Amino acid sequence: MKKLLAFLSLCMVIGTGAYADANKAILNCTIHGDNQSGLFLYQLKNGQAMSLGFKRPDENKKCVFEVDVKEGVYFFKKAGAGHGNNQFNYVIYLKAGDQKKLDFYISKSSNDYDSCVVEKPNVETKCLQTWLNAFNQYVNAVTSKHDQSYSKYEDLKKFATAFLQENKTDNTYFNGWLADKISTDINYLKAANYFKFGRLNAFYDSTATVQPFYKPLQAKEIVCDPRLLRSEHGMEMLDYIFAYRKFIAVKNTQDLLKASFSEYTSSICDDAVKVAYLEHHLPSITRYEDFVNYIQPYQNLFATDEQKAIYQKVYNNLAIFAKGRPGYNFELKDVNGKAYTLESFKGKIVVIDVWAMWCAPCLAEKPIYLKIEEQYKDRNDIVFIGISVDGLSRVEPWTGFVKKKGWTNIELLSNPTESLFKYYGISGIPRFLIFDREGKTVTVDAPRPSNPGFKKLIDETLAAGK
Repeated sequence: MKKLLAFLSLCMVIGTGAYADANKAILNCTIHGDNQSGLFLYQLKNGQAMSLGFKRPDENKKCVFEVDVKEGVYFFKKAGAGHGNNQFNYVIYLKAGDQKKLDFYISKSSNDYDSCVVEKPNVETKCLQTWLNAFNQYVNAVTSKHDQSYSKYEDLKKFATAFLQENKTDNTYFNGWLADKISTDINYLKAANYFKFGRLNAFYDSTATVQPFYKPLQAKEIVCDPRLLRSEHGMEMLDYIFAYRKFIAVKNTQDLLKASFSEYTSSICDDAVKVAYLEHHLPSITRYEDFVNYIQPYQNLFATDEQKAIYQKVYNNLAIFAKGRPGYNFELKDVNGKAYTLESFKGKIVVIDVWAMWCAPCLAEKPIYLKIEEQYKDRNDIVFIGISVDGLSRVEPWTGFVKKKGWTNIELLSNPTESLFKYYGISGIPRFLIFDREGKTVTVDAPRPSNPGFKKLIDETLAAGK
């Protein structure tokens, strides 16, 4: 009897473990060729491809991904192969409990994998890869020959219709999902075509004769359709559509580039799409005041535990940037080894330029920064500081660089992962910060000196509290 109970207990333990594993999918990947290159995995979620990180192959050129999944779409990219855009070459459809073997092949001259072979791919993966190939073929063709985009677009629409009719699987959920994705992809291609799939300041397809092609983008419902959450191009499509509408309204690049995503949020009448759009733009929020103005009014839309956690994390991170909060009291040394702190400048407006010797935009802004400083040379209630993040190990080259430039302002040196740089989570430079006479935050993300708003903000800060 005891043996039977022990056996049953063992079965329960094994069963529990198997059940837990059944909620995951395992991807066993082998990289053939450059084994130094990491493999990135992305998950299609809420209208965009979200990075799940990367794995670097071991000495046997193998790496393993383990993902929690019920059923969904995943993409692969080689490290360095156009990260930051949503054009992928390889896709896989995963279900809970899947264990897949994948082989990636790459030549030394290729920026991405030459091919990806999935062992025993399911029918969903085959369908997705076929559509992805057709999608990419269109993008690559019309990017170089834009005048052919309209006729090729109609050809792709016909292909999509036939493709969906001919590729019905036994998975009814997938069939519906694929139809939604392809519908969104088709709309995305039209919107992106207006900007030649590039940046908003690079190209506008504004020739009068082709404007009827883009007219469907004006439809109100196109930005309110929850089906767009089923494509990795959903959020990107919204950005392009809103930019298209803005350009049609203002008819100039300057006003288009000044526009914030917040102008368009109210146009989205579906709550699920709206919160996904807000999440999509959360990384661009670097000021607490912007969070309060653009995100906080929609706090109630962040309803799930995951959404609430995302909202709270960003709020907590930005709260330290709030205007009026005590500034971070750094302690750093200048070219002569003299230490300075933020508190040592109490009674003065403190303007800080975060830069580095290797940063071309920083060096382009520096002469303008110093010229503005010169305009306040007769005042004793303001100080201009430079903080280099070249690192303490580079103190001698940095000292020589500053002296060679002939800069006479206070220049300090910091490690790039410490002090003020770390405290404010600065991820890009140049970065400009302003603190008032009491050492309280005015902004930790001021306009660049080349922007008239920089000097205007300084003058406003000087005038305050008099």
